Amino acid sequence: MTAHVLLNPAARGGRNARLRSVLASHLAEAGVEAEVVETTGPGDAERLARCYGEAGGLVVVAGGDGTVHEAVNGLCGTDGTLAVLPLGTGNDYVGALGMSPDLATACRQLTGARHRADVGHVCWTDTAGGTHERRFANALGIGFDAHAAALASETKWIGGRAAYLVAVVRTLWAWRRPSLRVRVTTSGGSGLAHDGSLFLCEVGNGPSIGGGFRMTPDAVLDDGVLDVCLVRHVRPGRALRLLPRTFDGGHVTEPEVTMGRATTLVLAVQAGGGVGLQADGEVLAYDAAEVRVEVRPAALRVVAPGLATPA
Repeated sequence: MTAHVLLNPAARGGRNARLRSVLASHLAEAGVEAEVVETTGPGDAERLARCYGEAGGLVVVAGGDGTVHEAVNGLCGTDGTLAVLPLGTGNDYVGALGMSPDLATACRQLTGARHRADVGHVCWTDTAGGTHERRFANALGIGFDAHAAALASETKWIGGRAAYLVAVVRTLWAWRRPSLRVRVTTSGGSGLAHDGSLFLCEVGNGPSIGGGFRMTPDAVLDDGVLDVCLVRHVRPGRALRLLPRTFDGGHVTEPEVTMGRATTLVLAVQAGGGVGLQADGEVLAYDAAEVRVEVRPAALRVVAPGLATPA
């Protein structure tokens, strides 16, 4: 088999730049004929993934969730297949797919069966009236989460969940944003409705973000719905006390937290200006006035030992 490997040399704080020869060796040992292409900047992975996907090829992301985000936006609508190796900071989507955290083992898994995964689709209107849209692979965050994601790009050299934990604490330390008031409505799944203050709203296709914060612990990639975790406005001190509970999903029983499942979610800002928006760790906006999120069931062909839905 032949694969096109998109290596992001900037991932994991730049450590991936030194892994090209090691990666090539593991791929060869696994019997995978591969062309390794280094991405050079924003949008490169999306462009390359679309090109290879239109030819029906296997696109292997050797980078973090941000590179996965670009690759998914390039691959959707093509005949290509996505695979992801554990070469990111958090590797949340790697875990959701069921890929091994060991690089050599994950390379051997590339020859396994293909499956189908859901994809999230978000459309939003900004405060100036402009409209935008993106797809996401693992998770969409609205509110505080977007501000933390912006700082996380500065701490990825630390590695793993610690990098995101530092970013969250730094964001909380400087958090002075007044309470946002929003209206959230959903359809499909178990349903969820909210009209009031907002700290964050996490829409999960996969169970975790940030290297293991299990914000939507029961989410799976091929069930046709998106899991939703909504946290109403909390002060920074209370947020710090809630934070450790997200490591194992224990936060879902806290009084400030509402969980649900949906095929469609609409969030409209009622007061407090625009809201921040991030997808797969990539900040999309700080000024979203209305957000519409939908699931696209089985929209992506993937290498995923942890999934059951066949390609």
